Amino acid sequence: MADKSEKRWGQRLGWLFLIWLGSVLALGAVSLLLRLIMRAVGLTT
Repeated sequence: MADKSEKRWGQRLGWLFLIWLGSVLALGAVSLLLRLIMRAVGLTT
């Protein structure tokens, strides 16, 4: 019974990591897109 519990815990942790990684990658893609748009219209620092 303990093996199933540990497997479920590991699986949940894996899903949590994948969701976190996906959100970080999506945020990076959005920020890159915004930087490209800003540069295209002449907004630079």
